[in-house]
Amino acid sequence: MGLINKVVAPEELDDEVAKWSAEINQMSPSAIAIAKRSFNADSENIRGIGFLGIQALKHYYMSDESKEGVKAFNERRKPDFKQFV
Repeated sequence: MGLINKVVAPEELDDEVAKWSAEINQMSPSAIAIAKRSFNADSENIRGIGFLGIQALKHYYMSDESKEGVKAFNERRKPDFKQFV
């Protein structure tokens, strides 16, 4: 199976998807899982990078430095970040 195996008109799409799904469902579940994982292997690192970014952001938002920024904004004053150095 390639990325594009057939082009169909929009009104034929549901029927074509049903045909492909029926064919795929006849295959070995393990083979399908391996094929899917190998197909996605080149982009899996994005998940790790995304997780790292979310964790770093969470860590920062929970810090006193971040809280000072929010507090200063709400009090309409410049933040004093130097106290955290």
